[in-house]
Amino acid sequence: MASARCAHCGATLEPNTMYCLGCGQLILPGAARDEAATGWAPPPRPPRPAAPAAHVSAPVPVAKGWPDRVQLTFSTGQRIAVAGAAVIGRKPEQTAVNMGAQAIEVADDTRSMSRVHLFLDLGDGELRVGDAGSSNGSAIERGGRRIPLPGTGERVTVLRGDVLWVGDVRVEAAPL
Repeated sequence: MASARCAHCGATLEPNTMYCLGCGQLILPGAARDEAATGWAPPPRPPRPAAPAAHVSAPVPVAKGWPDRVQLTFSTGQRIAVAGAAVIGRKPEQTAVNMGAQAIEVADDTRSMSRVHLFLDLGDGELRVGDAGSSNGSAIERGGRRIPLPGTGERVTVLRGDVLWVGDVRVEAAPL
């Protein structure tokens, strides 16, 4: 049995198909060509034009990643410089000492923040945060949408422009 070909591109058609697998063209009844009966062959395709030569220019510097130090600005008015690991909360000193991290004590009059609320790690160009199992949770605001952090301490990457929420306290991170 001779194979049928697509009238548009000449690809071999599967039996009882409605569309050519080669070009996606709709196959109308009787539109397929029987190569053996008609001697039809697909027209030769013109050669593909060569790609234009790439214009080489100096790379444009793009702000990627985080430096070794960042400044955290809290909605309470506090500004803190951070390098390495940190623990954020109302009373994070003991946990920070045990972890060898910087303690960032935040004055939270609404008490929406736990004593130990958020872990922060800065290194290798990444800023990562994790909720310490706090009662009021933490979130990353990205593109106008709040993304809750898991309360397991699992670290999530913070991108430049993201806003952190530690309970009801807003935190912005900026490179130093």
